[in-house]
Amino acid sequence: MPRPHPRPTLLPTALLLSALAGAQAAPPDLGQAATRAAAAVNGVLRNCPASFSRVGTPAKQCVGAPGTTEQVRLQLGAALGSDLYGVWRSRDEQRSVYNWLRTPGGFVYLRLQPDPDGRARTLVYLDTPPDPLPTAPTPAVTLTPVQPPAPQAPTPQPAATQPAPPPDAATRTPQAPTAAPLPFRRPLSLQTPRLNGPDVLAVQNRLIHLMRPVRTGHGDGWFGPVTAATVRAFQAGNRLPVTGRVDRATWERLFAADAATFTPPPAP
Repeated sequence: MPRPHPRPTLLPTALLLSALAGAQAAPPDLGQAATRAAAAVNGVLRNCPASFSRVGTPAKQCVGAPGTTEQVRLQLGAALGSDLYGVWRSRDEQRSVYNWLRTPGGFVYLRLQPDPDGRARTLVYLDTPPDPLPTAPTPAVTLTPVQPPAPQAPTPQPAATQPAPPPDAATRTPQAPTAAPLPFRRPLSLQTPRLNGPDVLAVQNRLIHLMRPVRTGHGDGWFGPVTAATVRAFQAGNRLPVTGRVDRATWERLFAADAATFTPPPAP
């Protein structure tokens, strides 16, 4: 007489749905994130320092970078752009900085610090986030001018006697004075991802210097909509095409010694 086949065991519906959801969830791709970071900073994928053996998860990744922590932060900001979760943060007076990087499987924790092993100048550490992400990214501030007290009228000073020019002054070719801290290297405009770097910071600080009424403060190195609107106001006050784009003509006029002051647009 043939033996009856055993009836298959049916899983409870809740357990089956839980297993299906677990199979569909993908962890953050730490390897892909480390490769992107290494390419952005001309770095090297490497083993994490031995002192990190009890830090984070076994899947953590490390990259050695040749630049300083600040240089690497700027390089990653330019290369990763909108995939970063808002602004960079620090809990140790900026000896190290951290952010989160978007991957297809979720966000990856990203920290920059001096390399404890000394094999590179900066260590880029990537792992699953140790803490929940903030509820919303902190928006980047483009310009932060502060209204100073009302300026006092200057006290008239007697005119100084101009020294006589040297004998060969008439044969010299006059040079237009400039306040540019670095040469023009690229047009600057509002883009996605946003442009950043020392040239953007120089433009922002020069714009603040030329604002009237007088403003104080400094830029943050990111070319955002406030910077573009301020460039348009400067161009209008200096008889330049109003484009919001810093081309060579706008750059040279902005850093000229006789650049005209201007009234900035209202704060958004």
